[in-house]
Amino acid sequence: MNIEKMYVNKIGKGYPIIMLHGFPLDHNSLMPFESYFDEDNKWQRYYIDLPGMGQSRGAGVIQSASDVLQFLIQYIEEEFNDRKFAIVGYSFGALLATALAEQFSDQIESLFLLAPETEAETAKRTLPKRAVYHMSNLDSRIDQDELLAYRATVVLESQDNFNLFKKYILPGLNSNEDNEIVRYLSENPKLAKEPSEYLKSYKGSVTIVTGQNDNMVGFQDAFSLYCTLQEAEFVCISKAGHTLHLDRPAIIKEIFTDWLRNLNARVTP
Repeated sequence: MNIEKMYVNKIGKGYPIIMLHGFPLDHNSLMPFESYFDEDNKWQRYYIDLPGMGQSRGAGVIQSASDVLQFLIQYIEEEFNDRKFAIVGYSFGALLATALAEQFSDQIESLFLLAPETEAETAKRTLPKRAVYHMSNLDSRIDQDELLAYRATVVLESQDNFNLFKKYILPGLNSNEDNEIVRYLSENPKLAKEPSEYLKSYKGSVTIVTGQNDNMVGFQDAFSLYCTLQEAEFVCISKAGHTLHLDRPAIIKEIFTDWLRNLNARVTP
């Protein structure tokens, strides 16, 4: 695997935080978090396009979720050596984060898991009943393919929410539209262990944030994971789906900035 071909958007200076997106997206899906960081250079953000996705296509042979994990392990070993860091994982990125917590248990100070994929196989997930709240009418000129993609996960339907989806989520969906690796990952989504097994000896803090109306991964499986953890917080947000950071940005900002304050307290001498 050639980690030099992996796309990483590094922003800021300070303590490193690795940002891992969902499937089949790219780093743009987590860029809304940029507005949550102060301009005090405390944090260096590593927005990664996961191996085989986005601008990290062609970096190596990717045929399973385990291949993506091994590529990330290699990157972290070469980029960070013995340095400590934290991880923000969204959906599939959160699943990978749990496995990284076992591999780098002494280096990862804290995990922030957003809409985490805790059950890799869709058929085994506990999902809520579909719910959509129509907040405002959509522009009739919206591209129908974009509208179809938006309505696959939307909870709070409005023009403003669609605009956020188009800016942050759609770029990853479009970049992976003809990506054969997406098919491989869909067919081989499981890692070697379950998240609870990966995290059973992890001593860092874990914050899990879910949407009550998430029809992609749900919230109940994530709560079951939370119940197994040593030092953890669990939040379930009403009227929020799989793109909960777009649905309820003010609440996510409050939770995330609190996580940053706690992380700062842990890493400040």
